[in-house]
Amino acid sequence: MLQLAWPPFLYVLLLSLTVAFAVWTYRHTHALTRRQRLLLTLLRSTTLGLVLTLLADPLLVRTERRQTPPELALLIDDSASMPLAARDSSRQLARQLQQALPWDALRTARLHVYGLGAALRPLPDEPSHLTDSLRFRQTRTDLNQAILEVQQRHPHLRAIVLISDGQFNTGPSPLYSAERLGIPIFTVAVGDTARPRDIWIDRIETNTLAYTRTRLPVTAHLQARGFAGAEVTIRLEVDGREIERQRHTFSAQEEQATITFTYEPQQPGLHRLGLYVEPVSGEFLNSNNGESVFVRVLERRRRILLLGAAPEPDLANLQRLLAQNADLEVTTRVQRDDRRFYGGPLPDSLEAFDLIILAGYPGREASMTDLERIAAAAERIPLLFLLSPQTDLRRLSVLSEVLPARPDQILPGHVNVAFQLRPEARTHAVFDLPGGIPDALEQLPPLRTTLSTWTVAPEARLLAVARSTDGASPTPLLVVQERGGHRRAALLGSGTWRWSSLPETFDELRTFWETLLNNLMQWLTAPSENQQVRIRPERDTFGEDEPVRLLGEVYDERLAPVSDATVTVEVWDADSTRYPFRMESTGNGRYRLEIDNLPQGLYRYRGEARRGTELLGRDSGYFAVGATTLEYKTPWADWNLLRQLAGRTGGRFLPLSEAPTLATTLQQAGLLTPSETLVQAEWRPRMTWPPLVLIILLLTIEWVLRKRFGIV
Repeated sequence: MLQLAWPPFLYVLLLSLTVAFAVWTYRHTHALTRRQRLLLTLLRSTTLGLVLTLLADPLLVRTERRQTPPELALLIDDSASMPLAARDSSRQLARQLQQALPWDALRTARLHVYGLGAALRPLPDEPSHLTDSLRFRQTRTDLNQAILEVQQRHPHLRAIVLISDGQFNTGPSPLYSAERLGIPIFTVAVGDTARPRDIWIDRIETNTLAYTRTRLPVTAHLQARGFAGAEVTIRLEVDGREIERQRHTFSAQEEQATITFTYEPQQPGLHRLGLYVEPVSGEFLNSNNGESVFVRVLERRRRILLLGAAPEPDLANLQRLLAQNADLEVTTRVQRDDRRFYGGPLPDSLEAFDLIILAGYPGREASMTDLERIAAAAERIPLLFLLSPQTDLRRLSVLSEVLPARPDQILPGHVNVAFQLRPEARTHAVFDLPGGIPDALEQLPPLRTTLSTWTVAPEARLLAVARSTDGASPTPLLVVQERGGHRRAALLGSGTWRWSSLPETFDELRTFWETLLNNLMQWLTAPSENQQVRIRPERDTFGEDEPVRLLGEVYDERLAPVSDATVTVEVWDADSTRYPFRMESTGNGRYRLEIDNLPQGLYRYRGEARRGTELLGRDSGYFAVGATTLEYKTPWADWNLLRQLAGRTGGRFLPLSEAPTLATTLQQAGLLTPSETLVQAEWRPRMTWPPLVLIILLLTIEWVLRKRFGIV
């Protein structure tokens, strides 16, 4: 069908006028012969007609009928539980699937074949290659993610065919997501639904973070079926070395048992804790008799630098309390004069300490050089400041950038004040006391503080205030701050030695200062999550056949997301073999790295983010790659889930023995019939180059002939 931008009668009229103009132009040219005049008239009328036609903007519309083959997705469960449920070898199961599926009929559709486990993996749609492509070694099964992802990859799917044992151990149930897709799912069930006689460890419960020389409970949850009266031995191993073993006797045919071990780590680092049940005769499977977990052990011993302004009761009491803690290694320096300290010179490397405590320091004798060194070190090391009458507030101004509060107006004199908690202090970790916060805090002896005024630093939290007896407004007393991953605290009052010298009648208050001091030190030295650069593994442990995923976040000093940083990561194993990688930005300050084919073992990683030449920050951590037992805990098929998937989506459930009828089932549902669509093909000469070339060619020929005929 031809369409014009002008009415047809107008186009015919103008076309006639152009032909008449061409005839009139050459009719009165007497120097030409009849044949020459006719040729030139034909060329000009044709050229003008073409120009007029292009101005009329003709549109040629042609309608065609096209047949589009239907799109189908074939998802085959490639996890390790499939051969167990089928009671067959991996090779035999793959061959059975290859022979059972009606490949010739399915090829009439556009078939997308995937293996599923923790993620989708494309498989060849050639049946002869299926036996070699299916390995059944995926350590996790996520049916929900597989169904969602295949629909995202192929949005025009007519149906999904799922071949599985119906067991999943990662992600939510696929039923809700499958219903929302709006396309039928045909399920082919593989395996035996009967549950075999077996003993397995269902899970391990323990802390993923522990400290050296501190007891760590490790609890194993056992399950057994068909072993009433059987005695088993369970052993705890750490990094392959046996620590403890216990015995347990099952009393019922189906039983859940809980066995608790105790482990006291001696060395910091990442340790693998394994619990194993020694095999019993008649078990269906031994691969699920063990389970392991990785525990990060931190060094509990902390190195403390204690700086005093001068000998005084608060300092002596503080030294006594710190000496009672075997997990502390305290280096004490007390100012003697402007160049010397009692106890030796100031250590050369302040960065070697985990915490700096300023007990009244700096005094009047403190040197500016030492203060500048301490201020530089406190940019990276936690700091605890304890005010005393010996403190020189003017010299303290050198440290104002690393303190949670700084003196604003310096005034002479001191005053006695009462220690009063603010309401927000009750939810802070510093006041998480074993017996709760004592009700009689107002009975504590008063502290002595300066008459100077203090300004609380940004992002600092005021936990306690000084309440004077003369009715003046409360002033800051206990201030904590966490900023940019660094923690600081300040107690702006002295006289805590009295809190440690209370009579026995104040039993609940006698240990208040000691407990508060320990909590302050633990909070200050604990790892902070407020980092500009954070790089974390998606899980602590990955299966050997699944990719290791590291997720990163990068922020600037305002904690605003940074999406244009260069984030590099180094991964190294126990043999110190290093693998360099670069993370990919996913937007809004988030980054992602996926590493394939890492062998079993413990790995450490360290990453850094840069914007140009500017270092934004670093982060490090651990992860492990090893065999997991998730797939071995359910060595039977769940046909009920597959029936529900098919029923709720309008598909059909088939056992593997009926898989050859799959094509007939799909055909009866109209899912193998090509869809017919009417397609309109349009051609608009004005938008193409050949008409323009033809016009130029005709004009050129006319000009050449006019010159040859001698009329130019």
